[in-house]
Amino acid sequence: MRYTLTITEEHYSRLYDLLINPDGLERPAIILCGRALIKNDVWDGGVEERFLSRIIIPIPSDEIISHSTSSVNWDTNTFRKTLKIAEKEDLAICLVHNHPNGELRFSEIDDEHEPSLIQTIFNRNGGVRPHLSIVITPDRRIFGRAWSSNIRSYPLSMIRVLGARFSFHYKGKYSNLTMEIFQRQQLAFGKALSSDLEKLHVAVVGSGATGSATAFLLSRIGVGQLLLIDNDIVERSNLNRLHGASASDADAGRPKVEVLRDYITQSGIGTRVRILNSWVGSSECWDAIKSCDLVFGCTDDNSGRMFLNRLAHFYLIPVFDMGIVIEPSKEEPPQILALQGRVTVLFPGNTCLLCRDEVNPNIAREEHIERNDPMGFERLKDERYVVGGGDPNPAVVTFTTEVATMAVNEFINRIINFKKLRVQNNIMRFFDKGEDINPGAIKREGCPICNDSLYWGMGDTKPFMDQTN
Repeated sequence: MRYTLTITEEHYSRLYDLLINPDGLERPAIILCGRALIKNDVWDGGVEERFLSRIIIPIPSDEIISHSTSSVNWDTNTFRKTLKIAEKEDLAICLVHNHPNGELRFSEIDDEHEPSLIQTIFNRNGGVRPHLSIVITPDRRIFGRAWSSNIRSYPLSMIRVLGARFSFHYKGKYSNLTMEIFQRQQLAFGKALSSDLEKLHVAVVGSGATGSATAFLLSRIGVGQLLLIDNDIVERSNLNRLHGASASDADAGRPKVEVLRDYITQSGIGTRVRILNSWVGSSECWDAIKSCDLVFGCTDDNSGRMFLNRLAHFYLIPVFDMGIVIEPSKEEPPQILALQGRVTVLFPGNTCLLCRDEVNPNIAREEHIERNDPMGFERLKDERYVVGGGDPNPAVVTFTTEVATMAVNEFINRIINFKKLRVQNNIMRFFDKGEDINPGAIKREGCPICNDSLYWGMGDTKPFMDQTN
């Protein structure tokens, strides 16, 4: 069993401001968390219970009975009110306090008093699913443990703080040895980045031109675990832009994910690759993709993008969505009318793909019909209820690879800040004009995904990600 916690950067900043004070005294707070249960880790097997920050509950100062540099005693009035909310909304309780002295372990006082609070949670709310407690320090480190219904504790193996910046907290982060392969990368960015990358579980959705380049780059910078999702096969018409594919792969009709997995594995770098030869929204992909720390979206279908748009918000999993447009004129030789690439970062607080008009729900509906009822789709197309068909989109490997590089570099930036406090949630590169812009977008009133925190950090629901809405 593996226990992990994801906290949005906004929530962590609020906790830090609530608890870390110049007076150097301990203070408490509570996080209400959504839950995600991963029943079978695709890399190592076993179960992961993932907690997702949803609501921060401050403990009012007038409820703090006494506190010092090493302990805090507080009234449970707010705590008991919070239990009612947690029971009603089926949320986990996360007890939070600070260690002003920076100690990176639970104290004897913590071990003495936390079990009774945890027991109160189980006595009041019932159930067997775990709750947790965490500690933050003035230097912004964080550690924690999960509590089972028999009041036994287990360390959190990973705490993610995600938003404009990404930080990952786990045992041994600064003691791991770096492989010789990454020594020159370490000279530029330090040991911690290599350690983080080796720990991460990353999905690449789509193994075509942009996806194959993205997966290749992620393995080369040292990402330890990759999940490749695509249900297409290699064809001769895409050999000029698929990294790792050969004519024999096309002739054999091999799945793109198999070819890309073999290409990465044969490099000997050590990335562990798992594949799913399916459409990303299929139920067989759900458990695997929600177990990832982040996702790179390299699919060109609207329904797949809409699925990832929801995933980022329900499960607090950052999604780097990519797209490229090449528009030639009709004459021969054609003239380039538009040539641009895009990287959009999806996460609570950012404007979503729906509000940016980067996905079309009507086309997504048509794709769903075509995928699940091909004969019905052809019938509707004949009756002109759906559009269907169309000419293939132009694609050139140098530009698709550059878009992949844009996305991977923005990912690295969010860990190590090489852009000097500048993050970009929407990068547009005009290859034909030689310029980049970062256009904003207004969240549409009433958008259930990005303009209302209803779904943020909700985790598991029935139906999955409330896909009836």
